[in-house]
Amino acid sequence: MSALPPITVFFDSYCPVCRREVASHRRRAPDAPIVWRDLATDPAALAGQDFGLDAALALLHVRDAQGRLHIGLAAHLQLWERLPGWRHLAAALQRLAWLQRPLEMLYRLFTRHRPGLARRRRERRHG
Repeated sequence: MSALPPITVFFDSYCPVCRREVASHRRRAPDAPIVWRDLATDPAALAGQDFGLDAALALLHVRDAQGRLHIGLAAHLQLWERLPGWRHLAAALQRLAWLQRPLEMLYRLFTRHRPGLARRRRERRHG
């Protein structure tokens, strides 16, 4: 498959969009060098991490093999580099650095309004 080192992806399966996206990636590349950590079912996966559950539920977080943390669009680029059909998009976006800031802003806007997030935050506050 890929000669790239493994990454750890922290995701929220409570979010229907995230759940479908991760399921699609896993089907497309079951042997990809990716460790999937579902924070909806295993929040303890954050033990020893330098970010909390609220941050991880708000934006995609990826830890690379060197221990560096990538958040938001940068996290997606790390993930996409390891997926057939997505590698070219990741490479193109890395070459077009001027596009990364507007795309990051759009991603953050989307994540603020993605399905399930507001409800999940309310449940965590009142639960």
